Amino acid sequence: LFGAQLFQDNQSEFDEASAQVALNHHEWWNGEGYPGYIDILTGEPLPGYEDEDGKPKGKKGEEIPIFGRIVSLTDVYDALCSARVYKEAWDEEKVLTVIRENSGKQFDPELVDILFESLDIIHAIGRRYAER
Repeated sequence: LFGAQLFQDNQSEFDEASAQVALNHHEWWNGEGYPGYIDILTGEPLPGYEDEDGKPKGKKGEEIPIFGRIVSLTDVYDALCSARVYKEAWDEEKVLTVIRENSGKQFDPELVDILFESLDIIHAIGRRYAER
C-alpha cells in the first residue's frame, strides 16, 4: 500500500507500472491474495468490493495488472532460489516444482509456461551478472 502511494502522482509510464507492481504483486491468480480492491489512500475496500466480513475482495485472473502478475512470479522464483539471512537457497528443481504446483492458483498459468520456456535465458543472465 505504501509503495503504491509513493507513485500516486504518476509522472511517467514507469511510475504507473511501479504503482501497479507495488499494489498488485501479492495478488493471487485465484483471488486469494491481498490487498485486493482498496482505496490506496485509506486502505479501505472500494465500494462494492467488500466480502461478507467487510474486507476487500481480492483481484483474480486478468483483473490483476500484468506487471503485478509478472513480479509476483519472479519475486517468488528469486526469493526461493536465493540465499537470505534467514534461509538457504532452495534447489532450483524444488523451486520449479513449487511454482508449477501453484500455476493457476497463485500464478498466471501462461506466465508460468513462459518462465519455464525462458529458463535458459534466465540462467545465462544469471551467469553473466553473477555476484563476485
